[in-house]
Amino acid sequence: MTSTQSMEEVHANYVALKGDELGLAFSTLHGKLIELHMLWQQYRQLFGLDDETVALLNRTAGLFFKIVQDEIWDSVLLGISRMTDPPETRGKKNLTIHSLPPLVDDPALRKELQDLCSAALAQAAFAREHRNKRIAHQDHGYATDRAANSLSGISRERVETMLSALRAIMNRLNLHFKESTTFYEDFVDESGARVLVSKLRKFERLEAASGAS
Repeated sequence: MTSTQSMEEVHANYVALKGDELGLAFSTLHGKLIELHMLWQQYRQLFGLDDETVALLNRTAGLFFKIVQDEIWDSVLLGISRMTDPPETRGKKNLTIHSLPPLVDDPALRKELQDLCSAALAQAAFAREHRNKRIAHQDHGYATDRAANSLSGISRERVETMLSALRAIMNRLNLHFKESTTFYEDFVDESGARVLVSKLRKFERLEAASGAS
């Protein structure tokens, strides 16, 4: 995907390369994975770069940014869970990474994708546990006695590993059909958290200079 292509053009290109069914499924998941990386990038720029940035956010509006931190974190876990859900739940179809292998004609490639999907599913266990027991549902045991019903540990490293597993699946198909890959993790943002942090730093400097005068 180039920076000059609209999402509609990207979608049309994938359908042309991969066929209607696989192209449609891949294009949709491609967009979802971009959105997931965008969300994770915002989290990292606010809370995962350095202690000074976190201190700045706490000085500016600590409660607000704590809520933002928790909501973005949970949204990332939800996104990982949705991407790794089974292709069907109670007779209803889901669009997930597991939807892709059955749509691939090449047996060797299909097997390779199945293995990558199985690995991603195993790595996503921590996110799915939090989705099922804490975010999407309120598990009785966890809600009433967290000490006795603790959940799996979560960390930025585990999220990074999970996103890498999802990229491996999508880029295996990209490499097969396009002989190129997509740098999902290198999204260029011109109006996100990085800009906000820069403006907050500038405001704090101006406020300090005004107080000094």
